[in-house]
Amino acid sequence: MMMNVISSEIYKIFKSKVFYGVLIVLLMMNAMLLISGLSAIRSSTILGTGISAYQESYHADGIIYIILIFVVFLITSEYANETIRQMSCRGIERWKLVLGQYIAISLITIVVVLGFGFINLLLFTVLFELGEVNIIVFIRMNLGMICIILATVGLGTFVSHLSKSSGIAVILSIILFIGSDYIAKLFALLTKKDILTIYGLGNMRKIIIDFNSSPEVVVKISMVLLLIVLATILGSYLLFLKRDID
Repeated sequence: MMMNVISSEIYKIFKSKVFYGVLIVLLMMNAMLLISGLSAIRSSTILGTGISAYQESYHADGIIYIILIFVVFLITSEYANETIRQMSCRGIERWKLVLGQYIAISLITIVVVLGFGFINLLLFTVLFELGEVNIIVFIRMNLGMICIILATVGLGTFVSHLSKSSGIAVILSIILFIGSDYIAKLFALLTKKDILTIYGLGNMRKIIIDFNSSPEVVVKISMVLLLIVLATILGSYLLFLKRDID
């Protein structure tokens, strides 16, 4: 039954206009990065490498905003179209609907986001050079990025079930993302532990994509991100369980 829910959600994602809108936006971002690399040739400035281009793919906050908007519009559209109500009326347990939806969106998001990153990696490697990086560090960065994506999808899922409105959910999720860094700083100030400042979502992403980051810190950050996943999915299920979905 769970596999049926996941398959159904993946099918709906591929039929969604927002999915193809996200693909177009990511293509434009890749094109801009490629143009900047080609401009570097003409201006004789320091050239990028495949590895640096891959890092740059995840450097801007825009990638998080894109994921949040993608998740929010997918889930809130199910409320608007009453498809989520129809599935619930078929006798599918609500926890399976929430978890299946989350898994489907997460799988597609991971493939798309990392896929476009690897496109940048290949293009810049062909045009310039691969660059040097420790394979263990590279794998650790990718695992960390997967944790970032999972936590971001979880956040988007929670606010979508909370508001059921695409506009409110987008605004709220972006506020929570931006505010997380300030909340982390506030906790650091109150507890007088500076290390807590790294646990804002924006800061955690920057640390993960930095190859010079301490392995221990990256592992701790990944654990925090997985806790965010658990908290947001549990919260989404409780909201969906108690709320009327008509």
